[in-house]
Amino acid sequence: MKKELLAVLLAVAMAVPVFAAKGDMSVDAKLGLGLGSSVTCFSEDWNDGKIGSKFKIDMPFMLGAEFFYGLIDNLSVGVGVNYVFDTATKMYSDIKGGTTNIYLAAKPEAKIESDIFTSIYLIGQIGLSIGRCDIGGYKPSVDTGLYLGAGLGTTIKDVVLVELIVSSSNASFKYDIQSFDIQYNITSLNIGYKFAL
Repeated sequence: MKKELLAVLLAVAMAVPVFAAKGDMSVDAKLGLGLGSSVTCFSEDWNDGKIGSKFKIDMPFMLGAEFFYGLIDNLSVGVGVNYVFDTATKMYSDIKGGTTNIYLAAKPEAKIESDIFTSIYLIGQIGLSIGRCDIGGYKPSVDTGLYLGAGLGTTIKDVVLVELIVSSSNASFKYDIQSFDIQYNITSLNIGYKFAL
């Protein structure tokens, strides 16, 4: 069902010829809630392979801001940052983590003829993930990793943003003498406000 919905939204975005204008600038402020979140933790085993465990995460809250510039008539590019507040795993309440992501973003946006919705857009993000981890009071140093995000959104009355974003933040850290690679996956619903510059 998700693939079919994404295909329909992509077709609508490509079929509508009127896009955000070249040279437009905006700042988007966002508040997000993680609807589906998990952490996958990989560690080296004795045979030089990787073993992993997947943990469900309590719903994290996020704050973010983005700056966009209309590069061409059908595409805005920009930079953004989002802060994912620390949350615990559902299985182990003493294991908590969060991340700060700094990224580049691309957003094709199509205008819609509607009394409420004024545009629909896709969004892609790539950048750095700066992770945090707390294991029962021990806070290991977490290495910076890759951040990837993709999703779709709509603008209401040219100022309110509603987005569904799927993202992955990667990092690594050492606990005792063992190294771990972690992947923090979040499906988030974001509500935001668009400030035109």
